[in-house]
Amino acid sequence: MPSQRSAPGIFIAIGAVAAASDDAPASLQVRGLHKAGVIVRVWARVAWLALRASRNPLRAARNLFRLRAVFQTRQWTTPIRGRTQPWTSRKFVFISGRYFWDLYLPGWPSAAFDRCMERELERVESLGRQLALNTVIFAVTRRCALKCEHCVEWDVLNRSEALSADDLHEIARRVRQRGTAQFFFSGGEPLQRFPDLLSLAASVSGESDVWILSSGLGLTAGKARRLRDAGVTGLALSLDHWDAPAHDRFRGLPGSFAAVERAARHALDAGLLIACSLCPTRSFATPENLRRYAETARSLGASFIQLLEPKALGHYAGQDVALDSAQQRVLEEFCERLNSHAAAQDYPTVEYIDWAARAQGCVGAGDRYVYIDTDGELNACPFCRAPGLRVLDRDINESLSLLLAKGCPAGRGCARRADAIIVQVSPLMRTLS
Repeated sequence: MPSQRSAPGIFIAIGAVAAASDDAPASLQVRGLHKAGVIVRVWARVAWLALRASRNPLRAARNLFRLRAVFQTRQWTTPIRGRTQPWTSRKFVFISGRYFWDLYLPGWPSAAFDRCMERELERVESLGRQLALNTVIFAVTRRCALKCEHCVEWDVLNRSEALSADDLHEIARRVRQRGTAQFFFSGGEPLQRFPDLLSLAASVSGESDVWILSSGLGLTAGKARRLRDAGVTGLALSLDHWDAPAHDRFRGLPGSFAAVERAARHALDAGLLIACSLCPTRSFATPENLRRYAETARSLGASFIQLLEPKALGHYAGQDVALDSAQQRVLEEFCERLNSHAAAQDYPTVEYIDWAARAQGCVGAGDRYVYIDTDGELNACPFCRAPGLRVLDRDINESLSLLLAKGCPAGRGCARRADAIIVQVSPLMRTLS
């Protein structure tokens, strides 16, 4: 059962820990006048992109107004309730010459950020162009030394690879034609296909941010530097418990927690961003566990925490693993408090996609993101598989149109919470409005 301790009390405790901790990494966060200046400069850049695209000041202003209106009513990562204090409660981090405030939005300034904003402006302009993909999640290998409790690739894990290195590059080339601003390379464990991962990252990083979804196993200091040199933005480390033995049991391999710690250290030393990805099971979804997880993520130097609810897929197939509404509410309160409570300023930003899907529907299925599995098949999302649209077998535009027409049943199937009165704001607008 969830703890009876109140959420506000938990984050008062977090504030106390923040004040007392001496071993947390130096903060990369940007605050005060520096942050205000960044917000103004980002808005100026978006305005310039609107003007460049329309070549008409009035039309550019209209498109900016429309973009703001769309972003205020539809948000595809993490909902918030009510009004926030954007100058104090939204977190910016600065690393390797760029500013980041959302895991699913490219850092600014960059070609990837411009690419993303140009495509969003095209949407509000109603030019009749094909929808652009903001994000592609691409499983590049079946290899993995772990036996994770929740693995969605369980049925193909450690089988022979279906995609050659040339196949990987060709798939990436085709989806880039649709304006992809972010690539998340997953697996399996993508570090087990390291040479191909490096060349793939280098081939797309000129116009797109690149994240590696990893357990951290096998990441050395040298490999972290090579990833940075290939243009990788950050490392999203799977961390499924604050307690080392519990994490190791969940991952099916002793030493997995220590591997996360080493990987985070090497990545930070190389100038890469860190995110921690959590699958909060029923037994984990308590305020106390989440508080301690936040402390652990902060101590690792993470800028983001990603919450992905368990689904009856892969290793969980046929099992009743879905969270109930009370447990979802615990996660929502954790997300709200960590993202906006004054005592949590030094803690990572929390991204909670399932909450947004329940509120507004999924934006996968080729709307703003798509999942490509280890067979090279297009899927609505990692949790909604529909074989039959192999990227290499047909025109990418035709495939994405077919996928978009089907939609994402997993996203639509998330029950709308009757007690959730949610103001939806985009990653850009929720911070800059």
